[in-house]
Amino acid sequence: MQNEIAKAAEKLGISVEEAQLKFDEIRAENGNLASDNPVAIAMWRSYAAQVIRSRKSTNNETSGGGGGLAKQAFGFFISLEQPRDLNEYSRRRAVEEWKEDPFNAHKSGFVAIVEEGENGFYSVSRYHNDEVQNKMVKKLPDCVQELEDGSIIIPLDNTPRYQNGGENANYGKPLNPVMRRSGIFIGKVHDDEQYQLYKFSYKNKGGIDFQPDTFKWLSMVVIKDSNRDGYIYGFTDKTIGSLRMNDEQDPEGELYRDTSALNKHNLIASAAPNHVVYLGNLQEAHSNMLDKPVAERFVITNGTVCNINMTPTANGNRIINITDLTAEFDYEEEGMVTCWIPEGIEIDFGIGSTVTVVGRTSQRETDEGLQPVTINVSGMFVKERRGQVVEIEQATEEDLDWF
Repeated sequence: MQNEIAKAAEKLGISVEEAQLKFDEIRAENGNLASDNPVAIAMWRSYAAQVIRSRKSTNNETSGGGGGLAKQAFGFFISLEQPRDLNEYSRRRAVEEWKEDPFNAHKSGFVAIVEEGENGFYSVSRYHNDEVQNKMVKKLPDCVQELEDGSIIIPLDNTPRYQNGGENANYGKPLNPVMRRSGIFIGKVHDDEQYQLYKFSYKNKGGIDFQPDTFKWLSMVVIKDSNRDGYIYGFTDKTIGSLRMNDEQDPEGELYRDTSALNKHNLIASAAPNHVVYLGNLQEAHSNMLDKPVAERFVITNGTVCNINMTPTANGNRIINITDLTAEFDYEEEGMVTCWIPEGIEIDFGIGSTVTVVGRTSQRETDEGLQPVTINVSGMFVKERRGQVVEIEQATEEDLDWF
């Protein structure tokens, strides 16, 4: 049944996890049927077939109308993060488990062991459902790891069930890279009457290529989560293919919206009041967010740019420092907040500009104690643009040893 759910998820344009949740919902609504019950399987196939047929209609694919999965959305992103590999952490953990105890790592399902065979084949061994399984394969998965000691292992998903009790269709399968781009969208989806905050995610190639500028009006087709309020998803190539920037549309066209009467910052304050933070309260906001779900850990704040360093760091970030010119500056504390700007966000302003930044806070701890909170920026809006980009070198003491 796991393979069947995975195949259906691909056709439906949703994640395997979402498909699994829907299957569990169907079973629960019909007397908590077992996952291998013929009635449950038949009802799942009926549901999936109806949805797939519905999605084939032009209206559901392009306009996002009707009762299908695809919905038309209009609004703007305030945050759009760089794509991340969802399985990277699990792969690292599997490797560490192997280095710590190879026997237990194999028996616990963290890894499969690979040995080179004859005629270009590989022998793969995994411990799955309380038994050792061996198989000869011609091609190894993308996540295969060749370690320094000569071992060849394949990190595996060793979680048989989700926390809600649902079966994990990926249990025992390789932890290949799964790229996902996440964002925060302020907009109306389908028949919304008010602008709302939505958590957005988009997997695989579509998500990698999806890069609209933040704080710019746009329209797109998404899937609206029917089980969780406030979540929308990009799917296959439909979302990126439907993306239209509002300022590039014909004012007489169907997708164009007149936004002259709308104030983005008022909409943000209304839709995300708990995330709007005064720059001077950043430390308190960071501490308060530590126990919240990852999707909730972001801040929206304003400041004046007081320093710009355009030299990229090792991971490609540039640095700007912002300050609050209306606050008293006692010079005992640094008085500036460091913002890490990824290469996907353009810095086309100078010192003295006023900006709104959106991102996740972070704080390092060194031998000297906790360092000031910084912001990993995923969205930026220039409220008042001044000057040109100026690269300022860090001040260094003069070296007179040569003299």
